[in-house]
Amino acid sequence: MLRHQLNPLSWADTFLRALIPSFIADAIFSDRRKTTRLHPTSYLDGLRGIASVIVFFCHYTEDNYNSLTRSYGVADNDQHPETATTGWIQLPFLRTIFSGRPMVHIFFVISGFVLSYKPIKAIHARDFDKCYVTLSSSTFRRAFRLFGPCVASTFIIMCLQQMDLYPGRNPRASWAEQLLVWKRVVFTQITWPWAWDKDMMPGYDIHLWTIPIEFAHSMLLFMVILMLARTKLRIRQMAVLGLMGYCLSCGKWAGFEFLAGLFLAEVHVLKSAREQQSKEWESVAQEEDEDDLDKYGHREVRQGGGLVGLSTLKTVFCISLVILGLFVGGWPNHHADKTPGIRWFLAKTPMPFAKMDHLAPQKFWFGLCAIGTVWAVGELPPLKRFFGGALAQYCGRISYAIYICHGPVLGLFQAYVFGSPFVPAQGEPGTDDYKVAVEAHGIKGMTGMDNTTQKTTGWFLGLCVLGPIVVWTADVFMRAIDEPIVRIARKMENVCLDREAQPDQRPGGRRLEPGYSQAA
Repeated sequence: MLRHQLNPLSWADTFLRALIPSFIADAIFSDRRKTTRLHPTSYLDGLRGIASVIVFFCHYTEDNYNSLTRSYGVADNDQHPETATTGWIQLPFLRTIFSGRPMVHIFFVISGFVLSYKPIKAIHARDFDKCYVTLSSSTFRRAFRLFGPCVASTFIIMCLQQMDLYPGRNPRASWAEQLLVWKRVVFTQITWPWAWDKDMMPGYDIHLWTIPIEFAHSMLLFMVILMLARTKLRIRQMAVLGLMGYCLSCGKWAGFEFLAGLFLAEVHVLKSAREQQSKEWESVAQEEDEDDLDKYGHREVRQGGGLVGLSTLKTVFCISLVILGLFVGGWPNHHADKTPGIRWFLAKTPMPFAKMDHLAPQKFWFGLCAIGTVWAVGELPPLKRFFGGALAQYCGRISYAIYICHGPVLGLFQAYVFGSPFVPAQGEPGTDDYKVAVEAHGIKGMTGMDNTTQKTTGWFLGLCVLGPIVVWTADVFMRAIDEPIVRIARKMENVCLDREAQPDQRPGGRRLEPGYSQAA
């Protein structure tokens, strides 16, 4: 065994496996491949993964081809109609591929669903001990799960900046000063979530603005579940709907979305229970004698027409919700009042979202559409299969790492990859305002930036270069930092637990199944 541990080839295999993406490593080292199994809500992991990729596409597009983010054919202002761009990726529905803002709202609805799912299942099983232990475990580990990877990523960015390896960011006078600035960012902008709406631009990586929101509303969600755990079903559902309405009336879109996730989780649990009951009834019917089977069969035929009709209507409604979500998801960052279709939603935005700020109206509609999309995906078997497929599930595994890593990767590499088109010299040589010519280089130098076709071509080529780098970095980050932090949090929880206070240690208490309360 010792000889195997000291074997250079074994160490080389381990080192190689750590550096290459996990899906390639699994193909090369198939004997070490981890087996994963799907669970009833795996499609949500896939949906979250695809949403994370779209967030990366969003920031990639805004940083390098910002003119493509405008609506199709809409100019910056009426005096300059030549600024209008007409790329095919700007068309309604298609432009959702780089619309990252609605994806954040999908994240929050999914988080509300996933964090609620196990406690709600325990409540319906009348196992309140399991519900309380699950809530306690999730609350204990939530800070580690959310903040740990962010602390690590910003520390790496800080070191790169201080070593003058991060383009566009100057190092501080000393390492001590840089560390103090990093400490302030971590303490006041990332890990202090109770004033998240006061400062939504954290240092080192501005894309981490959603993390304090995620933590604060996770705590709100756990408190609401704890408060309503022993109430009657209808009382609990009405209370959640009432709290959702209260959040909307206060303009608190994130609270609305998290609580909507809780409501959808309970709907899912109730649906699963009905399906299980229906299977049991079918099993009983098959055991009846021939005459009873004929009788039941005729009754089912008579009811079947109505059931089929309702099922068809439900399918059409769910497809409509997805289509609506794709259209509203293309809401532009600017000039929504000039965008056909979107301007109708803008005009119908209720208070207080209509007057809060220029982005508040889209947050209202993004929240509603995110709820409809998350529910509809679970009701449409083709979409459920897609998001449960290998590609979407892999994206789901690295989703948090993609969200954390894509900003630094773009900051480090995009300037070198895209370069610049040719820029002629400006001014007279020898004068203060003289600027030397910039030779064409990089993707922009190769494709040009004169028209929409050139920009769209450059957008696609740049994605082919930077996309694999982002996925590779996220995969390594997931295995090197994200997953170890999750394991450390579990171990810390086990070390800190008071075993005498566990349900299985009390008379009549029920034991929590191992692995039940995994990090959501």
